[in-house]
Amino acid sequence: MFFQNRSDAGERLAGQLKNLQLQNPIVLAIPRGGAPVGAAVARALSCPFDIIPLIKIPIPWDPEASYGVVVMDGTVELNKPLVNRLELSDRELEMAESTIMIEVKRREQLYRQGKPFPVLENRSVIITDDGMATGYSMLAAAAFVNKRKPHKLIVALPVAAQVAQKLIASEQRINQVVILAVDYESLFSLPSYYEEFTPITDDDVLKELHRL
Repeated sequence: MFFQNRSDAGERLAGQLKNLQLQNPIVLAIPRGGAPVGAAVARALSCPFDIIPLIKIPIPWDPEASYGVVVMDGTVELNKPLVNRLELSDRELEMAESTIMIEVKRREQLYRQGKPFPVLENRSVIITDDGMATGYSMLAAAAFVNKRKPHKLIVALPVAAQVAQKLIASEQRINQVVILAVDYESLFSLPSYYEEFTPITDDDVLKELHRL
């Protein structure tokens, strides 16, 4: 399955989500790439849209790869098997998390501009992104949401690598998973699923937040 762009992916996702029993739904996207997907889902479902600022923790000697995720409230989700293989000390982990937290807070201030986070208690919360390679960003987002006692937590994605799909499917904090396409190849390439896959900037995220 291929998508024209992220908005097209969101519209197709919404087609599947409309069939679910959703109580007072809200869509939360993982920025930056998830913003146009989530905004399109929210428009189709006629429900509120917001974002969960989080950033991956890069491996020091391989910045394109990561071993964990930090969310705006300080929630940290680590790929523990990978951390063990990397043999990073507790001090190195703490320093990396502190550095990333500074950038997470910058984005939170930029995106939210002082607005309080929406109340999620007793709501159907849909978390989305433009795709999922490892699943750890989604686990971090799910942990963040579950602290806020939603009625139901749904993960909705256009595409995911098989390893990520299995990780998310086994997570008890997530009530339902909707994925339009699962990639079974050993090397997952998210851009290959989109005809148009341009980089998303902070300004793009702000436009999506203000459009609804």
